[in-house]
Amino acid sequence: MRADSLGFDPDRRAILKAAASMALASISRETWALEAGEELIDFADLDGYSVENGAENPRAKFFDLRRLTSWKTPQEDFFVFHQTRTVQASVADWRLRIGGFVDKTRELTLDQIMQRTGRRELAVTIECSGNSGYATANGQVSNGVWTGVGLAPVLEECGLRPEAREVAFFGMDLEREHDAPAAAAHGRSLSVQDALDPNTMLAYRLNGSPLSPEHGFPLRLIVPGWYGMTQIKWLNRIEVLDRRYEGSHMARNYHTIRELGTLDAGTVLETSISKTRLKSVIARVTRRNDTKGGYAYRISGAAWGGPSPVKAVEVRVDGSAWRAARLGERGGDFAWSLWSIDWNDARPGPHAIVSRAIDVAAHLQPTSAEWQESVKSMREDNSQWVRRIVIPSA
Repeated sequence: MRADSLGFDPDRRAILKAAASMALASISRETWALEAGEELIDFADLDGYSVENGAENPRAKFFDLRRLTSWKTPQEDFFVFHQTRTVQASVADWRLRIGGFVDKTRELTLDQIMQRTGRRELAVTIECSGNSGYATANGQVSNGVWTGVGLAPVLEECGLRPEAREVAFFGMDLEREHDAPAAAAHGRSLSVQDALDPNTMLAYRLNGSPLSPEHGFPLRLIVPGWYGMTQIKWLNRIEVLDRRYEGSHMARNYHTIRELGTLDAGTVLETSISKTRLKSVIARVTRRNDTKGGYAYRISGAAWGGPSPVKAVEVRVDGSAWRAARLGERGGDFAWSLWSIDWNDARPGPHAIVSRAIDVAAHLQPTSAEWQESVKSMREDNSQWVRRIVIPSA
């Protein structure tokens, strides 16, 4: 969606160019915690919200964005979602088996994977494709530093045959559809091209610590820039295929329905959900004493996703003009940026506040109406999220 096609300010390109040259204060990744004397002003739109939303079938735990006090989400706060229950794996019995259309099958222990050369650390924001609005409080997203090894060298050592078309990844968690004769491993496939991307990795640590069972111990697939259903947990089998993999979550559940603007109006295309979309959220509003005996207010949040890097974040209060926020360090091509803006004219009473992200290609995070024009399914909601807050009287 181009900025000049949405009916906004006709000088939008000039504004973006000016914004790029502004000397905005940098937000340190290490100093995102509340300052001394700074207090949280809670939102008025979180009635009944809880981070715990199911122990199993599915397992769901949200990340409370009001606790966004670090660029890295602590592993114990990192959001959790999987279809059945948390797998308790025994590393002594676990193996990663690689087979299918390869010249040489492999079976690797965790020690063999961890001792491989080419170890890397990569900061990646992971978001569930069902993350949206007030039901989850947009809490199905977190950011962390993953440690592991590249998938491509492992596959290349196995020798991909010319017939190889897709690479399917399976976890230890089993699920059974109503009409299925037996339970099957939860799976997801990538094209050979995506599987061989140098950033695709086999991860065994998160933020420097071994993966917890909820986050996929002992091994997890990490595909930077893709939605969470691709990041297979408890990974124990990789199968190279000569045809499409059509597991239930790819063929019927985690799929996207988009309108094709290049064809007749109303024509839609159904595909598997893949890469994250440009998004920002307001995480918290805080206040602290100012020098005049009153309060100074600050709005903070995070921005991520999309095919191009985030260039700017803007905030609107009660339908007023958009204001530029300060962007912090991104910390990597696939990590979120934290941002903040001083709310100097805050007044007691109810307010509606919203943010929007803008990328370097001048794409704008859509409004809810604009998002619904292009995406016809209930997932991949990257629309602007209006927050409600009441500023107390002094």
